[in-house]
Amino acid sequence: MLDKLIETNNNIINQTNDEDKKKKHLLIKKMLEDKQCFFKMNIETSYAVLRELNIPEEDLKNVYSELIDSSNIV
Repeated sequence: MLDKLIETNNNIINQTNDEDKKKKHLLIKKMLEDKQCFFKMNIETSYAVLRELNIPEEDLKNVYSELIDSSNIV
């Protein structure tokens, strides 16, 4: 799942012409380099990042749960 989020973020960076949006997504890119970043963020920040990555509101809980599932730790 994290790989999919990284790919989505990279696509957003490459496709946007909005400098503010690009800066925000470059920061998210840096955060996602840490494979355990969602363990280190509080839930509100995690949900905000997922929203920025175009995860639908109704899927946030499931995606977040998958990201922090200890069986998925690399």
